[in-house]
Amino acid sequence: MSYQPEPDFTDYPDIKLPSPWTSLTIDQMVPVLRRYGALVAAQILSTGAQVNTWDLGNEVEFGVAGVAIRSLITQSGGWTYTPPDAVDPAIGEMDFYILISMAEDDRIAWLRTHLWPHVGRLLAATAEGIRSVHRGARFSTHTSTVAAASGELSTAFWQAMSAAGFRADELGTSFYPTSNDYGDRLAIFKDVTTSLQSTFGKKVFAAVLGYPSATMSDPYAWNSAVPGHPISSQGVHDFVRDLVTWGGGAGGPCPACVPGRPTTARRAGSR
Repeated sequence: MSYQPEPDFTDYPDIKLPSPWTSLTIDQMVPVLRRYGALVAAQILSTGAQVNTWDLGNEVEFGVAGVAIRSLITQSGGWTYTPPDAVDPAIGEMDFYILISMAEDDRIAWLRTHLWPHVGRLLAATAEGIRSVHRGARFSTHTSTVAAASGELSTAFWQAMSAAGFRADELGTSFYPTSNDYGDRLAIFKDVTTSLQSTFGKKVFAAVLGYPSATMSDPYAWNSAVPGHPISSQGVHDFVRDLVTWGGGAGGPCPACVPGRPTTARRAGSR
């Protein structure tokens, strides 16, 4: 949700664009990302790495790969936001603050109409490229901590991804529980992830997790402690312990937590 810059293909000379990325139509972008997926997958697999799940993109419910709204940051390290008008001019007219201030039904309706179909197609194209060199590849993407607080938004997002051709094997989210003071964020997170698992029959994992051990300063003054978990080193320990204990043990161990089965850190807290 901070920013989604257009991709940089400098290291992949086989990829040649007919014009700057943000001037392309979605139909022009799709084959490029398909090729990119194949090249990157071949490069990674050539090292001998074994990839269990390819998690594509980062916090993508407000856009991916330059097909994105005006986010919290519009300039960074020489990058300046350029609207993808050839995809849909409405995207560049929307920014994070306007979108987040909408009633949730209106926000979801806008995203379903103007953004999510394109995000789904871009992720699906990348997955197709990866699968061309990695048969049986499994995929996910992940949403931001905004979606982690909304079962309606999260459900609508994953439904839209599937409708656009990107069918995730696992459902991911970032989770920064102290970013806003809207009640017991841990309880809300449990409700949202349990609902997603029930609706889609798939595991949910925390792709990114952060809890401060000391007071944070601007621009990320996220200091709204979760009840029972003060902002301190002990608070961090207890929060992560409680989250992982719930994810791996409540209602029976999750498949990734079966004794003797290899696990990875990213599965910690999956339900």
